[in-house]
Amino acid sequence: MAIRLPSHLHRARSGILHFRIAIPPDLLQHFTVREIYRSLRTASVRDATPTAQTLAQAIKRAFQQLRSRTMSDQKKPLPDPFDASEWGLTMEWRLPDNSTLKLTTNETDTPEQVSAAVSAVMDRIGDSGAASGSGRVGVGALAPKKAIPLFSELIEDYKRDRLAANKWTPKTQDENLAVYKLCIDIIGNLPLNEIGEDHALTYVETLKKLPANMNKMPAYRGKTISEIIALNPPPMATRTINKSLERISSLFKFAISKPKYGLQYNPFSGRSLDESDAQPRLPFTVDELIRLFGAAEHAKRRYRTAYSYWLPLMGLLTGARLNELCQLHLSDFEIVGGIYCINIRDDEEGQRVKNKNARRLVPIHDKLIEAGLVRYVERLRAQGYDRLFPTLELTEDGYGKLPSRWFGRFKERCGIMEKHTKVFHSFRHTFISTLLNNDVPETAIAPIVGHEGMLVTSQVYWNVRDPAKRKPTVERFQPPPEVWQLVPKVEDIEITEGW
Repeated sequence: MAIRLPSHLHRARSGILHFRIAIPPDLLQHFTVREIYRSLRTASVRDATPTAQTLAQAIKRAFQQLRSRTMSDQKKPLPDPFDASEWGLTMEWRLPDNSTLKLTTNETDTPEQVSAAVSAVMDRIGDSGAASGSGRVGVGALAPKKAIPLFSELIEDYKRDRLAANKWTPKTQDENLAVYKLCIDIIGNLPLNEIGEDHALTYVETLKKLPANMNKMPAYRGKTISEIIALNPPPMATRTINKSLERISSLFKFAISKPKYGLQYNPFSGRSLDESDAQPRLPFTVDELIRLFGAAEHAKRRYRTAYSYWLPLMGLLTGARLNELCQLHLSDFEIVGGIYCINIRDDEEGQRVKNKNARRLVPIHDKLIEAGLVRYVERLRAQGYDRLFPTLELTEDGYGKLPSRWFGRFKERCGIMEKHTKVFHSFRHTFISTLLNNDVPETAIAPIVGHEGMLVTSQVYWNVRDPAKRKPTVERFQPPPEVWQLVPKVEDIEITEGW
């Protein structure tokens, strides 16, 4: 059952309370509006009630004065809407600290001056601290209370800060703003000083009942959070919940660092859920690799797209992420110190990397050279292309959206049905885990796959432009012979939709 609010209080969808009072029917002729409605800048009923009562009493007295003056002067023409100047209207407010504020209009005041004066006093009462029981009144003036920023104001400030520092890509911005919007939908657009432990717990408890990607699912579109939960949908993954919590926690960490917000602690800090029972991404087994590289495309030597041939091979033999491969330009293929390399970077339009460590030089595996990768690149250059996969279009998710969908369907055709544990990223896991199992130290693997170095020594003194030191590490990964024999050379295949 919904909680009934005290008189003259109305809660907006944002969660903020507003003062609301209807103009009596017999006085509507004197006003240009049917009700007085203004924000009290708080979501707390306890804090808003005194202000609402103060405003209601003063305005009701004004209504009564209007009636008295009208009844005592029936012969005079009715004034223009809200023209109280002819009556010398007097309104007096008594604030919670027993101070008074009086407004008297003169006969010489215009209707606009009267309306502006009344509105100004109402605004000053709303800012006075009456909502919280504090505030001091001086002679003829009221000391305004500093407004506490709302949750939505923090979000706007944080967005501006991140964009100014080039910390957010368009995709990152969209993802973060979607998380922040959902948080406001759950706990309300509250003043920051009112957001506490209970709100953080409510947020976590609600997330655990909501599905992933609910904004993209037609079944949930246009429904409230309560309506979606009532459908008992499959809950989002623990990893997704923790990512959302990290984003909200970072937002409040930013607020704590800025004196403007006056926050002392982060109610969302340390609330990550235990992921011990979450399903991690796993490397492909030899049997699964045989199924992938023994599929009909490889057997027939006929591929619909170039990326359906190259991406699994390059993922397996470089350990690179899907989008890192999809966004490659031909200029990213270099010869450094006599060694063919792939320069993974974000220099060209549309290119992104996960973080600064993801910018790296990866020596091309001998097996990729054997399959014809360098020859393929030279062929594209001769044909005037700029990118490795020129048919791929840039989306908000980068260049990898279409290949990601393709691989999901492809692996299922190969009998690999695990939805979350076996994905394209499993090639990266296969590459890394195989090297670790071969006793290759993490400090040697990290700069090849774009992880942060474990030691300060490796971060400071490792020569990032020396592929000769990385080439032996790359070659320590060798695909199983029974897998590699299934892979045709590029000259022996047909691409039906062009290069």
